[in-house]
Amino acid sequence: MSKLNSLPENEFTQTLAGIYEHSAWVSQAAFRSSPFNSRESLVISMRDIVDAASSADKLHLIRAHPDLGGKLARAGALTEESTREQAGLGLDRLSDAEFREFDRLNTEYSQKFEFPFIICARLTTKSGVLRAFKARLENTAEQEITEAIRQIHEIARLRIEDLVFTPEIPAYTRFLSESLLKELWNKATPASAIGGLRIAPGLREKFPNIETDAALQFVTAVYTEMKLQLNQVLEQRVVDRAFMDTETAAFVEGNTSLSYTSADYGTVLGKTDSKGRIVIGPLPPAGVPPERVDIPEFLAGDQVTLFGPPDTAKMSINAMNAFNRRSSDEHPLVTELAEAAGQVPRWGADNEDSKTPIMEDFLHACENLIGCFDRTLRHEDEKSGKIYELDHAGLSKPIKRIPGLALPDGSHLINGNPLPLHLFDFALHLWHNHHRPEALVFYVPKLENEEEALYLKQLIDCAERKIQAVNSSYQPGTVKLFIVFENPRAIFRISEIAKALHPHFLGGSLGWHDFLASAARLFKNDPRYRIPVKADPNIVINHIRESHKILVDALAPIDAIRIGGMYGILYEEGNADSYEVCMTGYIRDVTTQLKRGLNGFWVAHPAFVRTGLALVEAWRRGPEVVTRLIKALVPDPVEHSPLIEFVFSKDVAGLDDQDPNYARSVLAATIETSDVIANDDPEEVRYNIFQALQYLCDWLCGNGCVALPTTMENARGKTVFVRVMDDLATTERSRWELWAEVNHGRVSRELFEKILAEEIDFIRTGADSNHKRVQIPWKGEAARWYPIAAELLHRLVTDPNPPEFVTEVTMPYTLPLIRNSDDPMATAESFG
Repeated sequence: MSKLNSLPENEFTQTLAGIYEHSAWVSQAAFRSSPFNSRESLVISMRDIVDAASSADKLHLIRAHPDLGGKLARAGALTEESTREQAGLGLDRLSDAEFREFDRLNTEYSQKFEFPFIICARLTTKSGVLRAFKARLENTAEQEITEAIRQIHEIARLRIEDLVFTPEIPAYTRFLSESLLKELWNKATPASAIGGLRIAPGLREKFPNIETDAALQFVTAVYTEMKLQLNQVLEQRVVDRAFMDTETAAFVEGNTSLSYTSADYGTVLGKTDSKGRIVIGPLPPAGVPPERVDIPEFLAGDQVTLFGPPDTAKMSINAMNAFNRRSSDEHPLVTELAEAAGQVPRWGADNEDSKTPIMEDFLHACENLIGCFDRTLRHEDEKSGKIYELDHAGLSKPIKRIPGLALPDGSHLINGNPLPLHLFDFALHLWHNHHRPEALVFYVPKLENEEEALYLKQLIDCAERKIQAVNSSYQPGTVKLFIVFENPRAIFRISEIAKALHPHFLGGSLGWHDFLASAARLFKNDPRYRIPVKADPNIVINHIRESHKILVDALAPIDAIRIGGMYGILYEEGNADSYEVCMTGYIRDVTTQLKRGLNGFWVAHPAFVRTGLALVEAWRRGPEVVTRLIKALVPDPVEHSPLIEFVFSKDVAGLDDQDPNYARSVLAATIETSDVIANDDPEEVRYNIFQALQYLCDWLCGNGCVALPTTMENARGKTVFVRVMDDLATTERSRWELWAEVNHGRVSRELFEKILAEEIDFIRTGADSNHKRVQIPWKGEAARWYPIAAELLHRLVTDPNPPEFVTEVTMPYTLPLIRNSDDPMATAESFG
């Protein structure tokens, strides 16, 4: 609006000349009422000008409109606005029979009333136009003039909404700029049955059984009801970030003379804002605890969860069949224990960190999950002819992880605004699966506090109420949730979040990569903060203990499910040393989490599923069976002897919850220097750059997770190649580690740029060494994206005010408009 208000009269009039068809006199009169304080005030002003006009002027305005589906439309001779509107209904490409019908009705109507038939094409369908034609032919001329002016006002309102974009959720413009959204809106295809909705070209044609009118009407109805609450939540995040940054910076000078671990060291934890809210940190004990959790029978048991995206049929089938994936050399004890456990794994069907949010992939994922639940999913490999089908028994139980609240959907726009990606993904899945309670379990990531949990509860209640309106047998409360407690605000509010989400709350997990990344973001203004180094193989054991304890203390008393984090170190096929060092780490992580009272964990590869179930069963049976299993999995005494000693030793020591530094220790924010390698050591810097570069490139290629080679040292001191499963969370923590070291001066910008250039050269040349290998080679599609990945990483690390999420700079690259251009970065940046 500010740009429009600043225009001189001739430009203002020209800009708005097409709002009322061939009637610039309306925009000329509107200029005299400017400036306008909102889009709505402009709509009202122009409407009032027309309503106050003479009868002759109104008739002139009506007669300025073209016939619907007439000869001008066929000839491409309409105004730009009318062309787009009629094309949305397909009126520019009528069959000969349809054209004759429209021509007959246009002629009959104009002969009777002496002006053209007018209807707002964007608010109806082709069949709706024909019905309106026939019904309105029965009206009087006076009635039709009134109706025509009403329809013209609707057309004008929508044209103004196209021209003057007012974001309903301003936070989304951090990901997709207003100019980009306007371009997406102009290129999108109207969904004729859903007023105000436009969809990226081709999606509905490619996914006709997913993007149905009924499904989209449901999604947009939920959005319309919930958009104000969501905007309040995201606006409050902005306010809270500013508060936390200001408070953290204010402590720097006073902390200079203090030891980093001093009880007097000042942080934002526990501080209250102007409203008396504790922005981050535990709240005073509540009088009424959360209600006990009733676990559905289909989810009872061990929570060994494989995580991976569901966007391909093959990957989905492999995830569903993971329990039956028994290797030829599986140890008999693993077989015995896994089978005796009587459990099947869960599958975290991940539409978040392990998936580049490309809309076609989201819709494929929706299709695949429907096929998983109704047992019809099947895939034939085009090259080999191999058939992939779901097994008859032992199938995993899918749990869909939706995106966080912060991401917009640039492929579905309502009145120019992107739908929230989490809402779209949740509501679309709910619509297609509301008759299957076992399908309505979700992981929700990046929730921050009980206020956001209340929004989520309202969203679910709204959606379930609308589902019940079309399916009277649907029971509200069927939707169930696991919350991923993965940021420093949520970890202190587990009980409050559980209470807000009743009866939907089932339990929670701790995503520690995102947890550490968001802690680094919290303390970005504290120059003495150090994130646990990425090269530390014992982060879960040494730095996540307090977080696990909080999770267990909050959830065990209410019988909620308590799930640990991801084990993502994979072995190289056929490499016995690699297998043993990975199994050693896996057993250490799993048994540590079981000691701490967790009853589940995540794994990054199907090969760990049966072993994980066997480990849990062995733990139930006692030390003798655990010892036998360890020796079976790790035969080398040099490896398994210290491992057995570790497994049966006490957990690492932690701080008492009354200790002044307890809250900081929960966030792993009391580390001065890592005992593994310093954060500013050039090799740690190099490792983060090398991994982040490859991941960002692969993300831009469309893959959300990739196993990147690295090395570990086994008990014999031998360097062994393994693969680390990286997703967006691991790259977030890498770039925040790099950012802190560069921006607080511990690593010079020159050194960072030198190492970045060296790693780019290493990847480009593919010069693998005995201790370093490239997983994503610089060729094919990757060669197109590597230069962009390098530039984005450079900006993320060197920007003094970095974006909170990597997706704030990468989200435009998920859109065909950007991806398919000759120069994606130049195209993205042309939109600001």
